[in-house]
Amino acid sequence: MARWMARSMLASLAALCGLYACGGSSEGSAGGQAGNGSQVGGTGSSGSGSDGANGNNGSSGSITNAPVIPGGGVTAGPLQPGCGPETAQECAPPGGGCNSDAFLEGKVEVKDAGSTCFFGEDSDVPSATVEHITEVSAGEEYVHLRVIFDPDFVDTTYGECSAETGWNSKRGHTLKDLYKSDHVELKLYDCDDELAMHFKLDFIEDGMPTDCGYASAGVTGGDGKMFVGDPDHVLATTSSLDRNMNGCGYCDEESSPCPGGEGYEVSPDAPEWDFRMVYELWVSAEAFGSAGFCRPGIEYVHASPAKGKSDTVLVEPDECPPPDGPPPEEDCPPNYELFLASEGEYLCAGPPTNGECPDGYELDLESEGARCIEQR
Repeated sequence: MARWMARSMLASLAALCGLYACGGSSEGSAGGQAGNGSQVGGTGSSGSGSDGANGNNGSSGSITNAPVIPGGGVTAGPLQPGCGPETAQECAPPGGGCNSDAFLEGKVEVKDAGSTCFFGEDSDVPSATVEHITEVSAGEEYVHLRVIFDPDFVDTTYGECSAETGWNSKRGHTLKDLYKSDHVELKLYDCDDELAMHFKLDFIEDGMPTDCGYASAGVTGGDGKMFVGDPDHVLATTSSLDRNMNGCGYCDEESSPCPGGEGYEVSPDAPEWDFRMVYELWVSAEAFGSAGFCRPGIEYVHASPAKGKSDTVLVEPDECPPPDGPPPEEDCPPNYELFLASEGEYLCAGPPTNGECPDGYELDLESEGARCIEQR
């Protein structure tokens, strides 16, 4: 049984659908064996049913519905369209987007999107969250995937402040700990429920040809290894530490930046630093043939060392919790509804009247003035 009751998010996300052209239903269809994620848009309850993979019932965009995981710094945000393989080592701008204009102008077509969470035994907190977007940009179709581990299991702090985030105070946590052994083992299934790709993706490796000398070695180097599929179908790979060092320019090998406070608050000295262990990759749609990509699979999460008693935790897929808990009991003005903002909070939103918003509301720039949202 799912740890979280299934919730109909379609009504509360109606305002977002105006921007992202959400479509489809949350009921499973062909490829619905995944059955363990949540989404807006497409079909199949994992966000990847075959109908969604083949056009999302005519809509041109969709969003993921993943829980907000602390520690991402000012560049954190839900996985967004328009971030192609060429952005792999870039330091993302605030909010995590990178080419939203191309999406809004119709230059990027989103065919499907979704998220799946993986839980250790008797845990209500996901050990790993996988977001995915299938999109077409510049004539190339690919699947953009991002895997985020629970920061209470492992994070990217090392050196002088590692004990502050839960690492053993006597041993601490070093950069070497992060480039020795750390990886994610990922399986990718098509919508015929056939295993299309199976590999280990390296987190970070030393001696790489970058200014900092560190980078993810992908699926063929470091701790990466290909089991099933063609490695040439992997268009690009990166990780949070790869971006921290090579995109954002934080190259200190002795100590990482420190959080600004409890709960992985943004570092005042390095606001872009991502304290989470994040794996990211882009896979050509050719890897999944005519069936299309349908769902990810993870059997365990691993970090050596990890913060807990075990460096490896066996996991099972289940429905993701809501991004910021259940919607609040709030009465919106007439013709307004709750929607889930990208920051993970619920807000009332609706259309302006005669171009103006009611008291306490303002035009939402992200929707180009098409809706009013509560002032924050």
